[in-house]
Amino acid sequence: MLQTIAYTQVFGLSLLAVLGILLLVSLLTTASIAVLKRSGKIKVPFTWHFWMARLTIMIALVHGILGLSPYLGL
Repeated sequence: MLQTIAYTQVFGLSLLAVLGILLLVSLLTTASIAVLKRSGKIKVPFTWHFWMARLTIMIALVHGILGLSPYLGL
């Protein structure tokens, strides 16, 4: 069942590929918030970094489960 969800087409790509792209963007955003905040270039509350980190972890878990589903028979 998860295999069919993982390979559902979204914008011409599989959902797994779209989640991978979102994961990369989320990870880079999380890292850039920390770097820019530390250098003093932006005035963003540091709690945004924690929320982005939580979002990144959630996307990574879904991406990982969907990516492994064909091999685990889920």
